[in-house]
Order: sequence, then C-alpha cells, then structure tokens
Amino acid sequence: MKNSFKLFLIPIFSYALYFLVSYHFEVVMKFFDAYIHFPLLSYFLVYVLSVIPLLVSIRIIAGGNTLQVIGLAPRGLTKGIGLSLLFILPMALYGIFFSKLNTQIDPANLFAKSFLAGLFEETIYRAFIFGILFRFVRLGFLPSVAVASFIFALGHLYQGTQVIDLVEIFTLTFLASILYAWLYTEWDFNLWIPVILHSFMNLIWMVFNFDDTVIGSWGSNICRLLTVAFSVIYTIRFKLKNEIPLSVNRKTLWKFNSGKYINQIR
Repeated sequence: MKNSFKLFLIPIFSYALYFLVSYHFEVVMKFFDAYIHFPLLSYFLVYVLSVIPLLVSIRIIAGGNTLQVIGLAPRGLTKGIGLSLLFILPMALYGIFFSKLNTQIDPANLFAKSFLAGLFEETIYRAFIFGILFRFVRLGFLPSVAVASFIFALGHLYQGTQVIDLVEIFTLTFLASILYAWLYTEWDFNLWIPVILHSFMNLIWMVFNFDDTVIGSWGSNICRLLTVAFSVIYTIRFKLKNEIPLSVNRKTLWKFNSGKYINQIR
C-alpha cells in the first residue's frame, strides 16, 4: 500500500499541481512580470514553479540527489553537448546550404523556445512521466513511452487549427517523444542528451525559419529524419562496438527489470 501511494498517488498529485500552473501559464507569467518587468525571467520562473512538484515527487520516490537521479548532473553535460552537436549535423547543414536565415528573430524568444523549452519539456515528459513509468513503476518501454508521448503530443496541438495539421503535428511530436525517450534510456538516463538535442532542433528550426509549426517542408523533414536516423545509428553502433547491451530490447519492451532503479550516468 505504501509503495502504491508513492508510485501512483504522489506522481498524480504532483502532475495535477504542475498542470494547474501550466494551464494558467500566461496569468502566472503576467503576475511575475508585474514585479520583475523582464519577460524572459518571468517565463523561466513560471516553468520552475510548475516543475517543482514533479521534482519533489521524484525526490520522495527515489531519494538522493534529484538532479542526478533524473540525469541532469553537471558531469553529464559535456557528453550531452558533444553527442547533440554530432546528431544535429544534417539539420544544421541543410539550414546553412539550402535555407535562409530568419531575420525577424527575437533573441529572448529564441532562447525561451529553444533551450528553456528543451530543458523543461524533457524534465516533464521524459524524466518525470516516462521516467516514473519506466524506471520506477517498471512498466515496459512501449507502454511507458506511449503514455508520455501521447501527453507530449497533445501539448503541441495548439500549433494547428485544421484537422490535417493537427494530425501531422500530433504524429511528428509523438514520434519525436519516442526518440528522446529512447536516447534517454540508451545513454544511461543522461537527460542532457535529449535536452540539448531537443534545444538544438528547436533552435535550428527557428533560426532558418523552416516553419511556424513542427510540420515543415519536405526538405526540412528529410533533414530532420536524417538527424533522427544518425542519432539512432550512432547510438546502436557505439553500444555494439563497446559490447554494451541495448537497454531497450525484447525483455524491456513490456517490463523493465532493473532491480534498483537509480540512474547511473557514465
């Protein structure tokens, strides 16, 4: 009964608190900005306020250093930057050689929608929702990533109004969520990797003005697909070369038998 309370009721309650703040994001942001008069900082503070309950619930469930548990320990940052720079090459090269720079960039908006969005969305959807289900409840990868990706995709539907656009946005963000969760799992739950890759993908999408939504053109989607393929192939080859078993395999698709479910950043 005690374990059920920790693994189900506490995360659900903390997510309800997160959702309450998130649902009133603009209102809370205006409240902060009335005193701070710095929109970017207000934007950041609302995100911090919304994720505090999630981090508290992880601390209650896992104990220890919460940032280390979710994979945001400083020692994992270098690997996150290095791998993300490598994975993002196809998108970056396409932008440099085949696209025009967006001349209407607002630096604060760019930072907020690239790095801050990457940091907090990965913390919410990968470290918390996927992480709780896969690592602590120990559901398999498929059910865990399906739930997290469904919620992640729903959260991006504001970008479209037409049915066809909504379907495309939902599909693309759902698949992106699977990629980020897979990379998170395969790289020993180092959250910096999906955080920085997510941030770089958002950054390039905005800098080269690929599209106002996640849909994009055929060319931008092809290079995005190449980035996804590159990250998957590199990860698999790295593990095979170093004789490291894949974390997502037939045994962990439906049940994660980890014994102790504390992450270990290598």
